[in-house]
Amino acid sequence: MRKLYFMLLILVPLFLFSSIISISDAKALSDGKDIIVRGIVTVEPGPFDVNIIFIQDESGGINVYLRGGHFEGINRGDLVEISGYMWTHRLNRELVIDADKEKYYIKVLSKSNTLPQPKKISTNDINNEEYQGLFVEVEGDVVKIEQSDPRKVYIDDGSGNGMVFIRENTGILTSYFRVGMHLKVKGVLGRYQSFFELWPRSMEDIEAGDVFPPEVKSVFLKDDKVYVVFNEPVSEKSVIDNKTIRIAGRSIKGHMMYFNNRVVILELDKKIDSTVKIMIRFVKDMNENQMGSVIASIDPEKDVFTKRVLFDEGHGQQAGNADWVIYGAYSDFAEALKNELGMYVESTKENLTYELLSLYKVFIIPEPNRPFKAEEIDAILKFVENGGGLFLIADHGGSDRNGNGWDSPRIFNEFVENFGFKFTGDSIEEEPLEYVYEHEITEGINSIGAWAGSTIQALRDDVKILISDRNKKPYLVLSSYGKGFVVAIGDSSPFDDGTGDKNDILHDGWSYGDDAKLAVNIVKFLSSH
Repeated sequence: MRKLYFMLLILVPLFLFSSIISISDAKALSDGKDIIVRGIVTVEPGPFDVNIIFIQDESGGINVYLRGGHFEGINRGDLVEISGYMWTHRLNRELVIDADKEKYYIKVLSKSNTLPQPKKISTNDINNEEYQGLFVEVEGDVVKIEQSDPRKVYIDDGSGNGMVFIRENTGILTSYFRVGMHLKVKGVLGRYQSFFELWPRSMEDIEAGDVFPPEVKSVFLKDDKVYVVFNEPVSEKSVIDNKTIRIAGRSIKGHMMYFNNRVVILELDKKIDSTVKIMIRFVKDMNENQMGSVIASIDPEKDVFTKRVLFDEGHGQQAGNADWVIYGAYSDFAEALKNELGMYVESTKENLTYELLSLYKVFIIPEPNRPFKAEEIDAILKFVENGGGLFLIADHGGSDRNGNGWDSPRIFNEFVENFGFKFTGDSIEEEPLEYVYEHEITEGINSIGAWAGSTIQALRDDVKILISDRNKKPYLVLSSYGKGFVVAIGDSSPFDDGTGDKNDILHDGWSYGDDAKLAVNIVKFLSSH
């Protein structure tokens, strides 16, 4: 799809439209009704998606959705004029700009305006449809966090529960929240189906009374060093002063803080060659909350860096009918890695950094629908260059599930030519695929399906083609980059187990032929090379 730029100067025949109306009046109109409104941008492009903003006037606020393109030159605090039409998407009221129709537009009238003060509401008022689209502030205690989806955090000030929903790309860590924590949250009110939700824009929108000590997430070995991973940044002073970490039969020669103080790396006097105990106690977080004692074990066969796998879930993996997350349609994929390969499997919605990726041997990116930032691409390239294993899962051309002008072939093609290939962005359906070539990854593989997937063009002679369609167009390829390897496939459906969100239309490709075995083979190869 064409890339659209919305800048200050836009020539629009305004006489074609009715006069400017208030946002409140616009929301009272029926779907499909053309309107013009003006408002201050309260959410800029990016935190929710590159084609989503929120604006607000004295009467109310509204979600603005750019279908088929993405906003540029729009910032928080801009006064904008928008021509579009009203629409209801899964019960969320939106103002839609159709990028393919010249009569719709967005025009910046002035920059750097004072933002509206957030309307203070009760937690129960999060569920008030009247406030949908408005910039608000609430305060209450965390009373529930969904175990199956930790993005859903429920808070209560005594008036009743309201949901704070942590949207992708905001950089907010879901691990930050705990039941009992007192929160003050700013954000805009949105809706998804029957759920009314408060959407903070970034971590700056959240104030917390932190009374919880840090927790140990995992312990593993890498390059004969012990890595202790915490759920939040910890105080280096507390690690040094109290000799808080002890390992049976080993002396700690030195330590290093890593990944914004969320990881402590320990250098030992001798190698760990059998299972040993590690005691971690009295470590403090940055707010001086102190943990008690944790005793864990380090198994040099199991608790190792090469058995750590990370799934990306922060780039629109649940857009539209997609549900490519390890507690959704990719749950069987994650469980197979744990059960068959003994892998430690996690997912992330964080902005990608090299420090984060370097804690894992294999990084899997299932069909993204939101483009990567330049610094995230740099992190991915550095990860592979330094020996990481990368598995890219694309989909067919035109699979733009959130209408932002970006499908997975286009998103991946922003950087995969570094690896010697690119996605063609076509669409093939074939079961089984005609050609499976001999390789360690394809051992025992005979039947692999493609249900609307993209083929791949090799740009270098050393790119190995592992599976092709009936026309001998590559569908699965292997490439090297620096010290690492990259595997890329053109369809997300082979690893879909059909168990995602009940509102999504999913395809159980996991149960077809050798699709499940192929997924395990790929990760096994990447983890061992």
